[in-house]
Amino acid sequence: MNINFDTLRIGKEYDRPFLASLWGYKSFHPLSRGVVTPSNKKFIILFVTKEKQEALQQYYDYIDENLLFWEGENKHGSDNRIIKSEDHGDEIHLFYRDTHHKSFIYYGKISLIEYQENINKPSEFIFLIETLPITQTIFDDLNSHFDEYRYLPETEQQTLVNSRIGQGKFRENLIKLWGSCSLTGISNLSLIKASHIKPWRNSTNSERLNPYNGLLLTPNYDLLFDRGFISFRENGSIIISTELSNRDVEIFHIADYQKLRMVFPENKLFLEYHREKILKN
Repeated sequence: MNINFDTLRIGKEYDRPFLASLWGYKSFHPLSRGVVTPSNKKFIILFVTKEKQEALQQYYDYIDENLLFWEGENKHGSDNRIIKSEDHGDEIHLFYRDTHHKSFIYYGKISLIEYQENINKPSEFIFLIETLPITQTIFDDLNSHFDEYRYLPETEQQTLVNSRIGQGKFRENLIKLWGSCSLTGISNLSLIKASHIKPWRNSTNSERLNPYNGLLLTPNYDLLFDRGFISFRENGSIIISTELSNRDVEIFHIADYQKLRMVFPENKLFLEYHREKILKN
């Protein structure tokens, strides 16, 4: 078998028979499982269907923003290999579709960021999808505030745009300020997002670039914080929205004893805004 992903294009659709032929399988049946681990290869291939056939076991799998929420195999056969994938140098590749009997969209390599091992039910995993494009929400924000920076020099415009995406100088300054995730202390910067406390769309241009209006967060906490499902008190202790279910709290590994590693005096007004305007009560 010659399994590689060099000729596949991210965002394009592929079905199992095509992939089986491409990779040298005699039929597509070896690819019919949700998790495929080719022999003597450093690949783990996920075929994920959001809406399964009614006759099949129903797993709670879905993509939200750039995160894949996925329940593992019922018999836990692949759990350990997925959990140890980074240690063992295994690449995880994702093929995803919304409904059964459709082709899969190839999303490229994904990275495991959170997991919950279970015994009597499928284990739960959260993956980062790094290949997803900028969401429409970002474009909407940029377009709606175009008049605020249209007359600025091009370099300043780009700096502000990058701050909305969580890149560029804003991210660099947050890294200098925090060094690692503001909440968990995770230091792998490839797994950390630069998140505005007072949302970009509600901030002035100076606030959009102010590193004290930002936190470094892993993608799962960034998503929760951005959507108002968590916030932080003046002393940095976490606030969990009442709209977040107990199951969601368990999946995300949120605990009421968590707190920011520090709170700078300049953070406090921005955190107050987030508690009052963004946190869902």
